[in-house]
Amino acid sequence: MAETLTDEAIEQLRDALRAVGSADFFEVYKAFFSARIAFGTFLMLRFDRDQPPLLIDHWIEPEKLIGRPLEDYMESSYAFDPFYLYRSPPEGGGLYRLADIAPDRFFSSEYYLQYYRGTGLCDEVGLLAPLKDGGIAHVSLSRRDEQGPYRRGELRNLQGFAPLLLELLAQHCNAVAPACPAQPAAARPAPSDAIRDHARDQLGVSLTLREAQIAGLVLQGHSNGSAAKLLNVAAETCKVHRRNLYRKLVISSQRELFGVFKHLL
Repeated sequence: MAETLTDEAIEQLRDALRAVGSADFFEVYKAFFSARIAFGTFLMLRFDRDQPPLLIDHWIEPEKLIGRPLEDYMESSYAFDPFYLYRSPPEGGGLYRLADIAPDRFFSSEYYLQYYRGTGLCDEVGLLAPLKDGGIAHVSLSRRDEQGPYRRGELRNLQGFAPLLLELLAQHCNAVAPACPAQPAAARPAPSDAIRDHARDQLGVSLTLREAQIAGLVLQGHSNGSAAKLLNVAAETCKVHRRNLYRKLVISSQRELFGVFKHLL
């Protein structure tokens, strides 16, 4: 490990293991991180495909962030979150920096500029731990502008402990956050369906499935090339669909696209 496994670290990990499945786990688990790295938010959630996140517990440094970032995230903004959208962590889980898993144009996307940076956050590290029933446990540690981005040494230190921290997270969430039975009527529609329905019903615009899919990917921070790879089409084909999308909506920029559909994703 990057850090020697000191007696203090062993005791903190033992405390976390003893607290798995109990109301004490969150604070004990957070304390292990606090002793090694500074952060402005510490969130623990469960992700399930096509369902809103389940907030298990959270800590946000009081009166430091702008607006109501947690409420906005839980209501709708999670649909743009690269951690929520990342569905293929390895079997044992992983620890990632936001930049490691974000789409190629994420940092110029309107979500990042308006929502993420607008709250006063500048960087994020997250753990993603697959659960036995198919869900994913997630812990997010965000840094504020005043704290600056994470440094390489800090991340190397956390990576050394990652296997233990991921296992503890998975065990706790398996115990306290079982998957809810699927409720088809309450499940969120696919982003492309929501986009097409809104365009048809509210704007009087008929979008093709491909145009709606591209709209969703662009909003999440994908370039034409990245979206084309995900959809298995040629990059030029993706450009044509995007031009047609903008023409139908009478817009000319990603910012305008974000304004039209941000509440749907």
